[in-house]
Amino acid sequence: MKKLILMMLASLSLFIFADGHESAPMSTDGAFTTLQVASPDIEKYRQTLIDNPSAFQATGATAAGICVTNSGHEYLGQMMVWSAFPNVAAALSGSTMYDPQKAPRSFERLREVKYGVTWKPITPFRLEPGFERVQRIKVSAENMDAFTAAIDNLEKAIQDAGYENFYNGAFVLIGGGDRDVGTVIVRSIVRDANAMGVLFDEFFAGNASWADEYQTVTSLGEVVSDNMEVCEQLYFGS
Repeated sequence: MKKLILMMLASLSLFIFADGHESAPMSTDGAFTTLQVASPDIEKYRQTLIDNPSAFQATGATAAGICVTNSGHEYLGQMMVWSAFPNVAAALSGSTMYDPQKAPRSFERLREVKYGVTWKPITPFRLEPGFERVQRIKVSAENMDAFTAAIDNLEKAIQDAGYENFYNGAFVLIGGGDRDVGTVIVRSIVRDANAMGVLFDEFFAGNASWADEYQTVTSLGEVVSDNMEVCEQLYFGS
């Protein structure tokens, strides 16, 4: 039954912070609504979201922000606007309180809406965004329990290797259409691009003590997309 529920549920959260910032608690509570957009001027759109939080307030979001695609773009100006909620009920209710097609003209000129979807974490996750590798992975129902355990094991192995600020988040997607059926979003998060590069260098040099845990994750699903994103929290609740 647990496997079936996870598959039926079928990604954020996120702000760039300075060293010494107190970590948020790990939890599978909460949910996110996400709006994928294309923006011709990402910085101007970002500032407009900061200056006009009314949409976040209207939906009841407890936090909100953006993730800007850094590599692996599907289209120019690719980015995601995310909103955090205490549970799926609040997230779905919030999604009915804002129609992106009726946004003010100031928003309309700054982005083209692609699609929206709701995310639910299925492994412990904390609201602490940064530089993130984002993979969509097809996972079968029979492999789901082993996959989520492997995600947790990989996180612990990398942290034990000295990378305390690394963490994973795995999410199933709700209402994502045929594109997202049976798909898990895995976000592997560090504080900046250099920290991510160090992990890759260690792995390719054959020095990664966590290589076996990584191979276990990759053996339990099929990666269907892979990109890097820079994520940030812009709204901190009213």
